[in-house]
Amino acid sequence: MEIEDGNQHRVRNIQDSIQPPRQPRNNYKKLRIIAALALLLIISASGFVTYNTVYRPYALHLQQTTLAQTRIGRMLSVHATRAAIIGATATAEVAATATTQAVHQSTYNLIAHTTPILDDNLRNPDSYNWDTGAGCSFVKATYTATVTQKGFFLPCLAKHATFSNFAYQVDMKILQGDAGGLIVRADATNTQSYLFVVDQDGTYSIYYYSGSSKQRAKTLKDGYSSSIVNGAGQENRLGVIASGTSLDFYINSKYITSVLDEHRSSGLIGVLANNYTNTTAVRYSRVEVWKL
Repeated sequence: MEIEDGNQHRVRNIQDSIQPPRQPRNNYKKLRIIAALALLLIISASGFVTYNTVYRPYALHLQQTTLAQTRIGRMLSVHATRAAIIGATATAEVAATATTQAVHQSTYNLIAHTTPILDDNLRNPDSYNWDTGAGCSFVKATYTATVTQKGFFLPCLAKHATFSNFAYQVDMKILQGDAGGLIVRADATNTQSYLFVVDQDGTYSIYYYSGSSKQRAKTLKDGYSSSIVNGAGQENRLGVIASGTSLDFYINSKYITSVLDEHRSSGLIGVLANNYTNTTAVRYSRVEVWKL
């Protein structure tokens, strides 16, 4: 029995001697902790790289895109507002101009349908004492103004026809040369007056004339009008309504333009011939005046 026990004991010792040595439990725990920390570090590093290389650039891009869209929206809003203001202003100006023209035209139409206080066919000298001689003359039952000197105009006045606020119109035919027109609010010696000059090429000019040389004329307004019948031998009806400092001008019964000027408040009426570059002869007939 002792031998057997001894053999058993020996066997157990042999088995114990051939088993692998066991690692200490503390070392195993350390390895697990190190592995966990390494894994956590890898995950953290991966997240940081992903944030900096993917998410953050995307977020910045989205932010800049949103900012750009906001700025573009504001810019478009500003431009739209400006365009709306400009459009509204232009529309208002067009409407105001149309209204102004309609008022002036309506005024003329109302006056023209009343009886004038002066109605002169200009066939012969009469009580209005139209100038005669020195280029102003009654020829073949019409009144003619002729100027030969280049760069000058010839005034022909009705010396007994003085008005302050009035409407005045006359029929004009340019026989040859450059231009004819009306004179209003002239003084007795015609050293001051307003001139409405209409050329046969379709242009017109409005002057304030001051000076004895007949060359000193200040342009108040000029332009082109499709209402003018162009060419020599064509008849055009010229008109003006003078009221206070306002002077409104008409051609062939159509409103053309207006000027404001305070130099002259009253004076004589008349007609003219204007020589820009050519000898000019202008024939006039049918003068009408309405007192306002």
